[in-house]
Amino acid sequence: MARSILLADDSPTIRKIVELTFADSDLRVESAETGREALENIESLHPDLVLADVVMPDPTGYELCRAVKGSDRPVPVILLAGTFEPFDARQAEECGADAHIVKPFESGALRDKVEELLGAAEAEREAASEPLPAPPELEHVMEELSESAEEGEAVAEAVSEAVEEA
Repeated sequence: MARSILLADDSPTIRKIVELTFADSDLRVESAETGREALENIESLHPDLVLADVVMPDPTGYELCRAVKGSDRPVPVILLAGTFEPFDARQAEECGADAHIVKPFESGALRDKVEELLGAAEAEREAASEPLPAPPELEHVMEELSESAEEGEAVAEAVSEAVEEA
């Protein structure tokens, strides 16, 4: 299944650059001009990652990030900030952003960061779906239960034989 990125940025130039950056990859880029448009489409798009402009109108990238991270299906979020735009690291941390990149950016750096975060998210999902091994301090409990089960089977067999003989 193809992976997808939801890009929310009010700059047509940035949207085009991001689309071109991932054009030859297995990542599909879905673009939104506003935070509101991104929020309206996020449920139907089910993106694997969100790129959000911090100074985008209604809501800002920080607010969009907070909504994504608070949803039933949180995904990695990279905040985009212009060189001359204010970036609030504290607010980025509070909203749960996974990373931020300053515009203009190198396409390779963006690709690398996206792949890194997607890989980490996939590994986290796989780890969450695997059963946890029993802690070493509980191994003796498992052994005792196994021995008890074997003893129980022996007792049941003896009782069964006694009943047959009677």
